[in-house]
Amino acid sequence: MKTFLLPDLGEGLTESEVVSWRVAEGDTVELNQPLADIETAKAVVELPSPYEGVITRLHAAEGETVAVGAPLIEFDVAGDASTTDAPAPAAEEAAPSPEAGPVATPDDTIEETPAAVEPEAKPEKVSVLVGSITVHGGKPVRAKRTWAVAPFEREERAKRGTNRAMPPVRKLAKDRGIDLQSVRPSGADGLVTRADLESHGGASAGAASQAPAPASTREKVTGLRKHTAAAMTQSALSVPHAATWHQIDVTETLALARSGDASFLALACRAILLAAKRWPDVTSSFHADTNELERFAHVNLGIAVSTDRGLVVASVDEAESMDASTLTAAIKDRATRAREGSLSMAELTSSNITVSNVGVFGVDGGIPILNPGESVILALGAVRKMPWAHEGVIALRDVCTITVSFDHRVLDGREAAGFLADVAAVLERPSLALAR
Repeated sequence: MKTFLLPDLGEGLTESEVVSWRVAEGDTVELNQPLADIETAKAVVELPSPYEGVITRLHAAEGETVAVGAPLIEFDVAGDASTTDAPAPAAEEAAPSPEAGPVATPDDTIEETPAAVEPEAKPEKVSVLVGSITVHGGKPVRAKRTWAVAPFEREERAKRGTNRAMPPVRKLAKDRGIDLQSVRPSGADGLVTRADLESHGGASAGAASQAPAPASTREKVTGLRKHTAAAMTQSALSVPHAATWHQIDVTETLALARSGDASFLALACRAILLAAKRWPDVTSSFHADTNELERFAHVNLGIAVSTDRGLVVASVDEAESMDASTLTAAIKDRATRAREGSLSMAELTSSNITVSNVGVFGVDGGIPILNPGESVILALGAVRKMPWAHEGVIALRDVCTITVSFDHRVLDGREAAGFLADVAAVLERPSLALAR
């Protein structure tokens, strides 16, 4: 027997959730055959089989969270012996007793210690049309039948409890939503009378008793939602957040998006990438344990994507080298695969600045929480037609609010405002991108 322990499928994860099993107990599996879909902090990954053999036990049910290093699957591996993976004991050492339990081996698997005496062979059971017979020594002997004797009690009487009432009184209690067991009876032998109902819970005023409101429900938070909650809590408590925002005219950028093959989001990302060149600290990361500021050679642009399982940040690495059309295709690809749960762990953890397009939900803006390890997140609000001062007159223009949340340990207000102003300048006049 070999026991497969749940490995660390991410970067320092302590637990993962079994989304679904692809095998069952008794199945024969091959090496590297997918065994289960496991949800890590932000992705669902396939777990391959480390052995070839028969599955004898699954230690977790679907939807159950398993700690890293805990037993997950037991295998019966062909040709496996108790001494195959463990060093042989010295000749003078006593053999382990059956009570000694599992023996740990160097490859983090567990092998069961063989019992000193082979277990007695179980008697063969032969199915017949009615009942069954047990074979002992070749002679059929019918198994003894036993009956458990329990006193009979009518189901409706058992449910009724100790309080009783005549049919008209029971109907009145049902109409008024009164539980007979909550009424103090005044009749003989626990009989509830009409007068008891009238005096119960203020019912004497003639108003029917209202049924109690349904109790609140609780649902255990698991999977991606659980990891997102932990990450946002860590970010909010450990990072001094600050925010600044700007309302801008994006009519020209929106017209450019409608006339070409680049999306408005991709053009906004291009503006962010251009501004990041002038303010490189917006893509840096502050390490509080060493009091160091880490700066990166490339801009790995994180795109916040809402999925059925929760929020994920998919990274478009080295985005500064992409034009608007390429960036549009890359963003679409990351969003699609994020909703499918097929992004790699690297694509979910490599971003160093994030964009959140909350405008798609019809809101004007918001103050987003930083993705852990990053110093800036920019939120795009909805684009709305508004009266706007344009070339000396008031005209209807396409207006959008952009908000920047930043780590105040890395950036001061001047740097954050300068970065935001540069993004706004490009979105208001996209021709500036050509000049720069």
